[in-house]
Amino acid sequence: MNKLLATLALMLIFFSPLFTQMDNLIHLEECYEKAWQTHPLSEKGDILDRLTAVQLDKISTDELPNISWNAQASMQTETVEFPFEIPIPNFTGLDLPLYRMQTTLDAQYTLYDGGVNDARKAVEQASLLSQKAEIELSREPLKEKINELVFGILMQRKRLEILDNSRTLLESQYAQVKAGVRHGIILPSVTKELDVELLRLDSEMDQANASIRALISSLSYLIGEPIPENVEFELPIPAQLPETYTLQRPELALFEAQQSRIMTNEQLIEAKQKPKLGAFVQTGLGLPNPLNFFDNTLSPFAIGGLKFSWNIIDWKQSDRDRQVLSLQAQLIDNQQAAFEHQLAIGDERYREEILALESFIQRDKAIIQLQSDVLSQKATQLREGVITSAEYITQATALRQASLILNQHELQLARIKIEFLTQKGLL
Repeated sequence: MNKLLATLALMLIFFSPLFTQMDNLIHLEECYEKAWQTHPLSEKGDILDRLTAVQLDKISTDELPNISWNAQASMQTETVEFPFEIPIPNFTGLDLPLYRMQTTLDAQYTLYDGGVNDARKAVEQASLLSQKAEIELSREPLKEKINELVFGILMQRKRLEILDNSRTLLESQYAQVKAGVRHGIILPSVTKELDVELLRLDSEMDQANASIRALISSLSYLIGEPIPENVEFELPIPAQLPETYTLQRPELALFEAQQSRIMTNEQLIEAKQKPKLGAFVQTGLGLPNPLNFFDNTLSPFAIGGLKFSWNIIDWKQSDRDRQVLSLQAQLIDNQQAAFEHQLAIGDERYREEILALESFIQRDKAIIQLQSDVLSQKATQLREGVITSAEYITQATALRQASLILNQHELQLARIKIEFLTQKGLL
């Protein structure tokens, strides 16, 4: 048992750095998804689902029989009288009361509606897809913001690394300069200039650390969970941009959903032109009997039948509605073509910028190598008291600036590739 516990302890000690590293690793796509999950608009899709379900239930309810209870009572000043005598033996005229009371139970049921309700349901479902596609557009600004924060963190970290390397190099020179001061080779004022440069580096490192903390805090708020300061990001950076690809932007899904909604509206127009057939039943009590003039008592009555309607002529209103839908479809096609054209224009720009940055990076590396050689010479001259510390600091600053420019170009290259994938909907 003791051996088993010892083995487990050694395994935990051995693998704990690996576990820590894995816990601190965040994929860029994971940031996108978590940021969307915490975004208020992410719940809008569920709300729209529930809203559409209620609308569909309302339409289904319209297919059920319509049953209503009605009652009416009235008084009038006169009733029907014949202005002449009726030549019928023992006929004294109509004895119609001046009051009327009636209560009825009415039922109507549509036997055939021409497919109107089915078309209305299709319109609601197409509208749901269109609204959901609009929601997906809100993901794109989130991705851009996350890219900005992630590359901002990487930029400041690289800056901090360069500053720290510069400080370490300066500290080693500082120790050798102090030895030269003790031996009378170098003036004491040189160390003060190095002290000032060390303080300046410390200040810049503090600024870089503060920027990193601020950016991580913003990213943490955006994705809705805490992020360790030593977090590492896994970026899906391709070596080369794909030559061929299929656009997967949410705008394309929106255009398709809008076209589908237009088609379903056209189905609704067609359904409204078809004939309608329904049945009706009315039963109730009337005083007098509304179906029998000669019955002045409170009497039951009933009536039922079929109802047919067909709007044969609508004065080309349906044609105009179809023209409106056709023009709307053309507008959507035009918007989609303009959108795809704009994205295609950007392809060449991306490729040109990548080629330029790759050239800049090669030149930056050559400059850094030359600056490093010069700095090594300056360091030797500083230790020998040939140059002042200001000259050494100037050269060290030049090397640091060259390193920062290289880092900036490398991160710009990575960001452009990520931006390309994001803009094409491939990420």
